[in-house]
Amino acid sequence: MRALIMKEFRELFRDRRTLAMLIALPVVMLVIFGYAANFSVDRVSVAVVGPGAESLAEDLADSDAASERIDIVAVDSSLAAQDAERLLRDRESDAVIAALPDPAEDASLVDRMHVYTDGSSLFVAQAVEATFLRIAAEDGMDRIAQIEEAVEEALAGGGRPPELSAPDLDADDLVTVLFNPDLETSWVMVPGLIGLILTFIGTLITSIGLVRERETGTLEQLAVMPLRPSAIILGKIVPYFLLAVVDMAAVTALGVWLFGVPFVGSVWLFGLTAVVFCFVVLGLGVLVSSVSQNTGQAIQLAIMFVVPQVLLSGLIFPLESMPPGIGWIGYALPLTWFNEIAQGVLLRGAGLDSLWPPLAILAGMAVLVFGAATAAMRRSLTRGGGRR
Repeated sequence: MRALIMKEFRELFRDRRTLAMLIALPVVMLVIFGYAANFSVDRVSVAVVGPGAESLAEDLADSDAASERIDIVAVDSSLAAQDAERLLRDRESDAVIAALPDPAEDASLVDRMHVYTDGSSLFVAQAVEATFLRIAAEDGMDRIAQIEEAVEEALAGGGRPPELSAPDLDADDLVTVLFNPDLETSWVMVPGLIGLILTFIGTLITSIGLVRERETGTLEQLAVMPLRPSAIILGKIVPYFLLAVVDMAAVTALGVWLFGVPFVGSVWLFGLTAVVFCFVVLGLGVLVSSVSQNTGQAIQLAIMFVVPQVLLSGLIFPLESMPPGIGWIGYALPLTWFNEIAQGVLLRGAGLDSLWPPLAILAGMAVLVFGAATAAMRRSLTRGGGRR
């Protein structure tokens, strides 16, 4: 038995890839995911619109509660509350503050505005509600202090105390949540889960299927066939591509039916995004298979691609809460951009005019990954005995 144990240790030390994953990967995952595991959003971006937007923005900047939690990214008095939905749909800010017309002379800060936020970003919307409730509380304390001062002055002068009232601290009256009014978690999760399922099928299942070609020896047969590597890749991934499309349609329909997730945008834009995303994850599967010698290695590498996309794409933890050194990893993952488009189409009804940047990034990833997969497959075929 001792000899058997020593034999296993020797084989393990020879497999440097597995050894590195056993030792280094847990440490790296702990550090990265430890910083990423944060649900709180510290700061939110806001746009101030409506008549008197400039003076309202100045008063917000002077408020301690507001200056600590919000960043005013735009001030436009030519826009109105009706433009809030468009601004939020196009993700120009996390919240829109509409200055109310003709406020009373003694109106408090919260009495002069109404806030709109995007419910498709669950944690951001909750942060917006908490932030403006805090602003309302601070404003209420200021009003109470004014009341106490006015009462003391009136009593000292023998007059009648003025009739002043503190503002009502009701978040529902101050903040309106658009696109996901009840902040349903399933509405936010289902679009990302569609992408996660496609990632699982495209990366893990495809890589395992292609590695079996090497294990069974059929890769050498492909190497001597008069086919280009790109044609071999297409021939191999088409079945997985069709399966992924069917799964995407089924999961989307089930999500809309079972969880009541709205689908208010363009079906064609969502379908185009899913097709481009499938090419990205299928290309990743081919890359994994090209550097794997057996099924075990393929599973290990595929998990290394899948797990970060679960935790760093904004599907669970908001990207806004991640440190900059960790957040950039999320923006390099294809699931991040698919989730952005899927939420935009399903929940906000956003069109190509506002979603073309993430779609262009996905398309660039598809070209880059598929090109790298073709080059890797060419090297694999050359090692297998073919010449290109």
